Amino acid sequence: MNRDNISLGHVYECKPVGLQRRVIGEVVKKLENCLVLSVEKYDLVDHDEIQERFGKVVVKYSEVYGKAEVECFFS
Repeated sequence: MNRDNISLGHVYECKPVGLQRRVIGEVVKKLENCLVLSVEKYDLVDHDEIQERFGKVVVKYSEVYGKAEVECFFS
């Protein structure tokens, strides 16, 4: 995705650097060539790596696949 199309605070599906599978998470910081994501959902194969990084991962803009659908519940 293009850097300009990605917004802070929004949730995206992407493939972080150093992980085996895609994750879903919220953008917490945009940098020149990548972004920092707070992981919300991930595959268990990457559990240890995500724990070591305290739930924050680095993602290249080219590895962002699109906005993730957010689950909403209304009472």
